[in-house]
Amino acid sequence: MANIFLLEDDKILSKGISIALKKDSHTITAAYGFVDALTQYQKRKTDLFLLDINLPDGSGLELCRKIRETSDIPILFLTANDTEENMLEGFGAGCDDYISKPFSLEVLRKKVHAILKRTGGDSPRMKYKSLEIDTDKCLVLLSGEEIHLTATEYKLLLYLIQNKGKVVTKTMLLERLWDIDGNFVDDNTIRVNIKRLRQKLNDEKQEYIVTVFGMGYTFGE
Repeated sequence: MANIFLLEDDKILSKGISIALKKDSHTITAAYGFVDALTQYQKRKTDLFLLDINLPDGSGLELCRKIRETSDIPILFLTANDTEENMLEGFGAGCDDYISKPFSLEVLRKKVHAILKRTGGDSPRMKYKSLEIDTDKCLVLLSGEEIHLTATEYKLLLYLIQNKGKVVTKTMLLERLWDIDGNFVDDNTIRVNIKRLRQKLNDEKQEYIVTVFGMGYTFGE
């Protein structure tokens, strides 16, 4: 799973790309224009940039050149400009690859996976303070010691840490946890699992799972 910065001015397409990539547990930061991207991209930890070229207020090529002044993070262009001349200009600006519009979201997922695997950006391990999750092995460690979670507890913890810093509502959790074992999940189930998770994480002070009263939960500070 990786942190992906997506610059695409078509909001419907942007949403579709985000949904597709979140299936692979990636975190998506979306920008819809050049100026928007310029003010955001340096504030985010990013493992891969997905950049549209033709923007209403600038060009993805320009942002690519800007990124390349200080970083070698992989850049993939999403564009209808797929002539040889256009592609050579993109590679000259510093991009790593192209995908031509219109494209299959499944093909994009595979291409993203291949780039991240090649560059080492798609790490199966997630860390926060003394907590570490290995998603390949479904292994959870606290201060280096394995803690044993139920399937529901594991999926709940993973979803919270993937949305670190965001408020996750009870409705979002209900939708996420509904079909783990084909069992009905309600508010009480959420509360019970949160309580058990906190006990297993020794999280009485809510360093990991923080209650946002009247809304839901958030992970971390």
